[in-house]
Amino acid sequence: MKVCPRCSELYPDDAVRCPRDGAEVRAVLDPLIGRTVGGRYRLISRLGSGGMSSVYLARHVMIDRLMAIKTLRRDLARDPVQRDRFLREARAVNRINHENIVEITDFGESDDGMVYLVMEYVPGDSLLKTMSAGPFSALRALDIAEQIGNALSRAHQMGVVHRDLKPENVIVLQKRGRPDFVKLLDFGIAKIMDAPSLTGSQQIFGTPGYIAPEYIQSTHIDGRADLYSLGVILYEMVTGALPFDYEYPGDLLVKHVTEQPIPLRSRLASVELPIEDFVLRCLRKNPQDRFRDAFHFLAELAKVRERLGPSSSWGGMSEPPRGQVSAAMRADTADEGLPRATAPSEAEGPLRETEGDGLLSVSDAIDITVEEAATSASHRRPDTREYQRATIPIPPPIDGIGVPLEVEVREAREAAAAPPRPAGSPTPLRLATDGLLGTKRWRVRFDAIRAALDEIDAVEPAPPEIAQMMAFVTRTLEELEDDGRHAEQHQSAVEELSAKAREFRATLGRAIDDLGKRLSERRGELERLVVRREDLRATREVTRVKAREDDEHEGHADAVIWELAAVDEALRVEGARCDDLEFQLSALRTELEAHNERIETDTTRLVQTLDGEMLRLEPLAAALRTPLDRVEAFLGQFAAR
Repeated sequence: MKVCPRCSELYPDDAVRCPRDGAEVRAVLDPLIGRTVGGRYRLISRLGSGGMSSVYLARHVMIDRLMAIKTLRRDLARDPVQRDRFLREARAVNRINHENIVEITDFGESDDGMVYLVMEYVPGDSLLKTMSAGPFSALRALDIAEQIGNALSRAHQMGVVHRDLKPENVIVLQKRGRPDFVKLLDFGIAKIMDAPSLTGSQQIFGTPGYIAPEYIQSTHIDGRADLYSLGVILYEMVTGALPFDYEYPGDLLVKHVTEQPIPLRSRLASVELPIEDFVLRCLRKNPQDRFRDAFHFLAELAKVRERLGPSSSWGGMSEPPRGQVSAAMRADTADEGLPRATAPSEAEGPLRETEGDGLLSVSDAIDITVEEAATSASHRRPDTREYQRATIPIPPPIDGIGVPLEVEVREAREAAAAPPRPAGSPTPLRLATDGLLGTKRWRVRFDAIRAALDEIDAVEPAPPEIAQMMAFVTRTLEELEDDGRHAEQHQSAVEELSAKAREFRATLGRAIDDLGKRLSERRGELERLVVRREDLRATREVTRVKAREDDEHEGHADAVIWELAAVDEALRVEGARCDDLEFQLSALRTELEAHNERIETDTTRLVQTLDGEMLRLEPLAAALRTPLDRVEAFLGQFAAR
């Protein structure tokens, strides 16, 4: 099989040039290109690959939508542990459902053992590529960090720790009038806190430049490990360098544990002190010394933004209307061309080995109050070549991709009326599975041929074999269209079910965010009270000794005792409030898990039916091709006479 490098049309192996644009066709080296996965996703091109997986651009043949397909390497797919870890990404992402986190719409395994995830395709650049232009303004870096923090707050509330947060796994695109809309992706090694571990205790997954000390030391991992990685990313966005100088990756791993990060203002003197203090707190060795959770991170980030400018600035108390950004930010985010999709390189350095990335989008969440939801739930880099990755343009239209249906109809009619191709001209390698849109194209082609035959009947009757072929095509096309209508109904049901599930998850997700924020605030107050209690206990011991020596200190000792009692009572009340909020969060999570299970069951049933219907379409569509080609050849010969 060969492909045209300009129009991406597929041709047989004996083809030399594309008749559409005259370009010399090239051999397709990847055997998966052109294959249809799961009966619905035709693989168009490979976006990139990594150590464990590859990512392909695909077209949903039933609804004419571009998707991204992530496939597990064949040898790893035979390993149950690797296979389960790969599919765990889908389960982890489905738990979260946040606008700044990728959405996985489907996953499965083909009959020949291909394990895959299906994700919505969204063009954009990785944060890694975006940072290659130099350090960001502080406010732009904080805006990106805030979106990542929002995503992590949801993930951590759902019991998911990313564990491999790095610039490659952050996609930046323009959306909703924002020049830097963030998508967090690749939860391939995410840890689901309440699920059994799939890794050995001595294994380290992640990237040396961004890995938290506790991960290297094999101690307890929680959401604060992700906050450490986010701190490294924020450090890099602001300074253009990593927090440590190093000679090799192993040296870098050791420094995360043994050395303090280089102060930001030693890297770049223009960095404001509030930014430096904030980032260095993220990078403290002991997780207890960092922000207690992602909500605490976001609250403190908001304070830093307030300190960086007046209320009318981007970082002040009131942000400008959506779509309005400062001139500095516009300069930072100036468009260099068409939107592009970031893909992993084919050969990666030891420091940057990663899985292929995919992009997805989620729908807008809808508003709901917590009460309603709770009720229903009863430095510069030493060598930038190590860090650069390929940027692959969005492929041009392939067999109707991105082309309006009316244009397809017009092109089909023109093709039917056109003279036959010159001898030796390669015929496009149309795949049997064209989906529902393919069914419509068969009808357009048939109608155009039928109209041409009716016109020549007035001159001379068509040969009997042509009439027989058209009769066969008529019956087969009716059967194809009938099966196509059934498939279309089931596809619509799948789409409707997915939309309802997305809306429900967004609703509970907002409620979970609100409860999580309140719980974080209450835990902060609890921590403050605990510190106050320990101070009072120490003061009490001192006053007791002094009271025994001097009666004048008895009153002070009594006051300390009364205050200590009041703090103990406040601790009891605050603890009860935390328990209540945790109970509400648990109820919401339980409801969301049950809902996800029901949706997965219903979707699986519908998809199985749909797969069967799509398989019936293949032989019917294949049966139409030869007779219609022969009738077209007859029309061409007649026109030549």
